[in-house]
Amino acid sequence: MAIHNICVFCGSNSGLDPKFADKTRALGTYLAKNDYQLIYGGGNHGLMADVAEATLAANGRVIGIIPHFLAAKGLALKTVTTFVETQTMSDRKEKMLHLADAFIVLPGGFGTFEEFIQMLSWSQMDIHQKPIALYNIDGFYDPMVTMMQTATKYGFAPQENLDLFIDGHNLDEIFSGFQTFKHVLPPKYTN
Repeated sequence: MAIHNICVFCGSNSGLDPKFADKTRALGTYLAKNDYQLIYGGGNHGLMADVAEATLAANGRVIGIIPHFLAAKGLALKTVTTFVETQTMSDRKEKMLHLADAFIVLPGGFGTFEEFIQMLSWSQMDIHQKPIALYNIDGFYDPMVTMMQTATKYGFAPQENLDLFIDGHNLDEIFSGFQTFKHVLPPKYTN
């Protein structure tokens, strides 16, 4: 499947280390320069704003999708190419899933973790077959990857499910992983 639209999940905060924002802006520039359209959560703060503004600054296209209650609080970046308001957070994720060809998960907080886990869970249930990449900047996601490995070790998920996501530490690993990604489902039950 060709990848044109990439959904990025990331923090509405920037984190304490400036490298997170730097690498996020570099991703936005990369998306624009390589003719990928960015789909993101529509926010105007933190890494969310960084990736959108960098994509726009490099003449890229950006779809921002935000629930009405967050837009009403003034948290939306309305200068994107296409601005979409949804009724609920769940509607937002459904719209993102529908529009995206692939997902990149940058560092973030609890909401970002939830978005990654939901897309991964939906992948293992064959609701979608799209590649998902953790952008594991400076090992940020190492504990989460270890936890998923532990779940397979103890028989709560098939070992093969670890292949449903890419653990990428740089853009080359992520985009080469997208090119070789194959959605393969083992039997769901481990015993």
